[in-house]
Amino acid sequence: MDNLKSAIAQEGTLPWTRHPIPSHFAPLYSPEAIRRAVAAVGDEITGWAQKCFETSGLDVVAVPVLRGGIIFFGDLVRAVHHSLEVAPGRAWGYEVGLNGVQSDRMRLDLTAIPTRDRSVLLVDDVCDSGRTLAAMTERLLEEGAREVRSAVLVQRVLPEPRYLPTWSAFSYEGDEWFVGYGMEDGERWRNLPGVYVIQAAGGK
Repeated sequence: MDNLKSAIAQEGTLPWTRHPIPSHFAPLYSPEAIRRAVAAVGDEITGWAQKCFETSGLDVVAVPVLRGGIIFFGDLVRAVHHSLEVAPGRAWGYEVGLNGVQSDRMRLDLTAIPTRDRSVLLVDDVCDSGRTLAAMTERLLEEGAREVRSAVLVQRVLPEPRYLPTWSAFSYEGDEWFVGYGMEDGERWRNLPGVYVIQAAGGK
C-alpha cells in the first residue's frame, strides 16, 4: 500500500480533495484513474446499447443501485454514447452503519423499473459476494426482462464468486472496506472524489 501511495503521489494526482482525510484512509483510485476506467466501460456498454435498440426498438433501462452506486452511475451513463432509459432500484444488503456486516435478509425495491421484454443494466459501486446483483438479476428476469447485465466500479476478486458482473472498472484483491466515490464509512465520506481503502488500526 505504501508503494501505491508513493506511485499516486508521483503522478501528481494527490491531493484529490480539500477534505481533511482521516489518517486511516489509504488512497486507492484517483479521480483521473476513475475517469479513464469509466470511459472505457462506457464505450463497451455503448456497443451493447446500440445493438439492443436495433433489435427491439427500445433503449436499455439503466438502473442505479441506491445508494452506493449513484455517483458511479452518474458518470457512467454520461460515458455511454447512446440513449438510455433511467429507472432507480434499491437494495439493502448490509447493516446500516456497520462496515462489511451483511444483513441476514436481502431487501429489494425494484418497483420503478420497467421489465417486460426490456434489456436492463444494473449499475453498482462494488461487487463483493455478488449477493445483491444476483438477487436483483433473478428478480428482474422473473418479472420478464429480456436480459440483465451489470457494471460495477470495483469487483472484489474472490476464489469462488457467486456472481460476476458483465463490466467492472477495477478489480481488487483483498478484503479492505472501500470509501469514497459513493461508498461510505459508517454513512460518512461518500462524497470523496477518489476511492480509498480503510486500514485496520495500526495498519500501513
